[in-house]
Amino acid sequence: MTSVIVLAPMAGWLAPLGEVPDAAFAEGLVGEGAAIDPTDAVVRAPFDGVVVSLPASRHAVTVRSAEGVEVLIHVGLETVALNGAGFTVHVAERAAVKAGDPLLTLDLDIIADGARSLMSPVIVVGGGAATAIDPGRSVRAGEPILTVVIGDDAVLGGQGETLATTVRAPLPHGLHARPAARIAACAKGFDARVTLRLGERRADAASLVAMMGLGVRDGDELGVEASGRQAAEALEAVRALILSGLEEARGHEATVAVAPVKAAPVTGEDGELILSGVTAAPGLVVGRAVRLRQSEIVVAEAGRGVAAETTALRQALSAVRAQIERAAAGGGAHRRAILAAHLAFLDDPGLIETAERHVAEGRGAGFAWREATRAGAALFRALDDPRMAERADDLLDLERQVLIALSGEAAPAPVAIGPGSIVVADDLLPSQLMALDAARLAGICTARGGPTSHVAILAAAMGVPALVAVGEGLERVEDGVLLVLDADGRQMIAAPSAARQARAQSASAARERRRADARALAGDECRTADGVRIEVFANLGDAAEAAPAVAGGAEGCGLLRTEFLFLERETAPDEDEQLAEYQAIADALDGRPLIVRTLDAGGDKPLPYLPTPPEENPALGLRGVRSGLHRPDILLTQLRAICRVRSRGAVAVMLPMIASVAEVRQARAMLDVAVAETGGATPLLGVMIETPAAAMTTDRLAPAIDFISFGTNDLTQYALAMDRQNAGLAAQLDGLHPAVLRLIARSVEGAGALKWIGVCGGLASDLTAVPILIGLGVRELSATPSMVAEVKAVVRGLTLEDCRAMAAEALAQDGAEAVRALAGERLAALLQPRAVGAVA
Repeated sequence: MTSVIVLAPMAGWLAPLGEVPDAAFAEGLVGEGAAIDPTDAVVRAPFDGVVVSLPASRHAVTVRSAEGVEVLIHVGLETVALNGAGFTVHVAERAAVKAGDPLLTLDLDIIADGARSLMSPVIVVGGGAATAIDPGRSVRAGEPILTVVIGDDAVLGGQGETLATTVRAPLPHGLHARPAARIAACAKGFDARVTLRLGERRADAASLVAMMGLGVRDGDELGVEASGRQAAEALEAVRALILSGLEEARGHEATVAVAPVKAAPVTGEDGELILSGVTAAPGLVVGRAVRLRQSEIVVAEAGRGVAAETTALRQALSAVRAQIERAAAGGGAHRRAILAAHLAFLDDPGLIETAERHVAEGRGAGFAWREATRAGAALFRALDDPRMAERADDLLDLERQVLIALSGEAAPAPVAIGPGSIVVADDLLPSQLMALDAARLAGICTARGGPTSHVAILAAAMGVPALVAVGEGLERVEDGVLLVLDADGRQMIAAPSAARQARAQSASAARERRRADARALAGDECRTADGVRIEVFANLGDAAEAAPAVAGGAEGCGLLRTEFLFLERETAPDEDEQLAEYQAIADALDGRPLIVRTLDAGGDKPLPYLPTPPEENPALGLRGVRSGLHRPDILLTQLRAICRVRSRGAVAVMLPMIASVAEVRQARAMLDVAVAETGGATPLLGVMIETPAAAMTTDRLAPAIDFISFGTNDLTQYALAMDRQNAGLAAQLDGLHPAVLRLIARSVEGAGALKWIGVCGGLASDLTAVPILIGLGVRELSATPSMVAEVKAVVRGLTLEDCRAMAAEALAQDGAEAVRALAGERLAALLQPRAVGAVA
């Protein structure tokens, strides 16, 4: 063991770190150390070393000693917003310095005017454990203020050498819980300590809270450092993982963050209270308000002894972990993913260490856990990122669950709600929503929250309309009052007028009748009114979705997204594991067709074991079939598993992101090898038409394939040259644009007599688009499972002549808006008995 003395970088009052008026510093989430309230205008080097970080804002500087100890000197709080005003720099990054050398000169008047506080944390962010030397005194620059104890494996040289690299992080949604959990899992697999650095901020890669607190954004340059016996292996593994992008999907199933609406409540006709908010899940319902209030759980600050409180905390964490694992065993993919993130928080060493430090200081387990979670929540909310701010709710959810477990009492019974209840609350926690009776829950309205919160994701998956961020005016809504929740229109109306209530009930009833009629006939074969067979399949994301989709009327699976087998793991699934999943889906389909899309990795679905080089635009890079051909071992294993599936119905392989005949021929050759090696039946082979190249050359592709299916989401973004993850272009990115429709028409013409011509993209679930697609020659639609029955109902009300006429008119329009207006008008006339009236 060795130690390093850190000298005061400036004169002033030396205070314990806990007195810093910022939760992230005070709770030690950034690191251990002390703070100085400065009286000196010069910031000096705390020891001999090298300047390793000096951001453009100049408000902080990090110096590393020869022993590997790194000290962050953060001048004041919230001084980054000064953009360098009040700071004069005397050194540059990588400059060697001696103890006492000037680093910065401060204009304290300017800084004091713009800072929340001049209290300046001096934090050890790497290399050892720090202890403050007699805090609570006046110090001069150069006096010892910290002792840093270094473990043997932290000393440079031998197995303890600290290795470092930099990587530009392709993280479209920042370093949130899921990618942070993957980094933590990767880092824990090595005998090494891994640290991430963004500017002057550092985080232990074992801590989700610390990593998320960095505030990493898409394209930021991250420093990665590793020390210990397996430092080299850990560094390369974490670097490759970050380069892979970490996110399951660039924008997949994510909602663009929207600033909360601040409109004040208004009074409508007959004294209505009208509140505006942000749509979290679409829909329109009329129901009674059920007020959900959450009481604060009282905890004792003083503990009953360190041993007793530590045991109590660990037992409570274990109990909540088991409870979440049981809950994760059921429900859909969204529910499981959210609960997995909660489990990762429960294992977060930063949270646990903070709580245990409070226990060691004599606090009770409940008080300690609350302090730790609230410090983490404050850290997230302080970031300039709505997604990160919404993750604070996950921490508060876990806080409450652990405090209930610590109480030794049974969890409170879920709130009893009657049929047609609209739950109103200041905010709602994921565990509270999952505890409600979904059959009786009509809608959700909260004063706070956001459209990317886990509650919003759950509500959308449940099909429950949800409006969030309506503001303090929600307090005026009394329990039991009648509500019109129009999430589509971003409004909630309390005590609606008789006329508005009648309009809303009529529209809601008409919508429900249409759905009920559709569900009643969902199991029937789908044909147009003049007898043309249109197959309506379902897109599936895992085995659990297959049986419910069949029950909902799906006539097969038109797109099995196999990524569910490849994500959230460090190695690719083997052949037998894949076969078990594919066979389970085929069995659930009971002889109905199964179209298996090969792994669509890369781009928006990076994998740690399939690393790709950094790409300026991953949507145009090594993705889809290209990634499979890049790693033929993974693709061949998947093809072998598909060939071994046994089904009375057709089993097909579908290749994503095809752009040339050569790619199809390479894949066909690999499929032939898989058939020969397994002795299985030869599956049908088809391609997704997602690129303009494939759409324009379908006639060249047709001799080598059995079917095509249009992936309209990607086809639209490539045809219109608009990134579908760009929120500013969302309104213009519409698959009913005439350019996209003309590509579909050209491709259908080139397909000739192929067995299937289908659509598995978003347009297949768009009721307005259905007649146009049929008119263009599509004969199979693969929709989201919840839309299958309604798609079939629309098809039954159409004739092929109607559809062809509508398609011809659509191709002649100038833009998507004109096509939608035309199709909406024509479809309403054709399906007039089921048309939904206006609500507002």
